[in-house]
Amino acid sequence: MVLVVGDVNSTMACALVAAKENIPIAHVEAGLRSFDRTMPEEINRIVTDALSNLLFTTEESANLNLSNEGVDPARYFSSATS
Repeated sequence: MVLVVGDVNSTMACALVAAKENIPIAHVEAGLRSFDRTMPEEINRIVTDALSNLLFTTEESANLNLSNEGVDPARYFSSATS
């Protein structure tokens, strides 16, 4: 398994390579969204989350974003406290 963190270009690149090599991916800080696709980081977030097998979120809004995108709740885990 490859662990990637955040939303920088190297995060997305690593996730893409892992996906092409059929290596499972875990993404820390998954589900964050600005809803501004002109931001390079936003594209990185969306692509990385789509490729990841496990998604680790840091806030409730990230869980909601993943849910709204149709991600199976069994794939994401939250460290956010209610």
